[in-house]
Amino acid sequence: MGIKKAAANVVCGFIPNKKLRHRVRTRLNYDIKQYIDFARRDAGRPNGRARTYSGHGGMKKIIVVLDDVVAYKFPLVAARADSPRREKMFADAFRDISPIYIPKMEILEFNGMDVLKYDFHAGKTLADMDTDTILRHEDKIANQLAAFIFELGRSDPESIRHMKPADVRPGMFYGWYHNDIGGNFVVDPDTGDIVAFIDWESAAFCDMHGDLMRARRFLDKRGAGALIMKTVFEYIRLYQAAE
Repeated sequence: MGIKKAAANVVCGFIPNKKLRHRVRTRLNYDIKQYIDFARRDAGRPNGRARTYSGHGGMKKIIVVLDDVVAYKFPLVAARADSPRREKMFADAFRDISPIYIPKMEILEFNGMDVLKYDFHAGKTLADMDTDTILRHEDKIANQLAAFIFELGRSDPESIRHMKPADVRPGMFYGWYHNDIGGNFVVDPDTGDIVAFIDWESAAFCDMHGDLMRARRFLDKRGAGALIMKTVFEYIRLYQAAE
């Protein structure tokens, strides 16, 4: 372990808040300014107001948002180096199928790595919303999620057909799926409308149960786990009506 990472571990050992600890660790280990400078140059916004996010676990990616208009996602570890192209592939395949907006994406090159550039939509993820707001819009969010899961699950985009098992047909809770729905859609907290679905690198043709239960456990901790159950029941209704 390098001196820089060892020092970051020592400092972060004194920070009890997990979210803050991840944020501090990322800033101690990486030169955030270089990512912001690149984003500003590319966007032609030399004085653009920059906000940064460190992604899940704090160490997989850095996201730079400029003026709440455009975002840049930089992978931080070699294991995630293919994420930008994988994410763009799935997003492009599902954009015209999804009933929820999927941001348009572009691949750029920075210091030998692929960087994902996409249009930014203001709002909040479930992780950032207070429980009262989630519960107020629970039915509306669940209905939108169910329609999203249903339409993707039964789709068959030609561009990614090579990514699914041969001669396999979709079925109930089995098919194309985002595979990380718990915190990766952006909601307008005033209306409950889902304005964008983000983070597509985990998408797959798969069984949906595992991720739905992870999302339920995530929301159970917020007192809003019923949202996922309502999503499941509405999905079943849509599936049965289409048979």
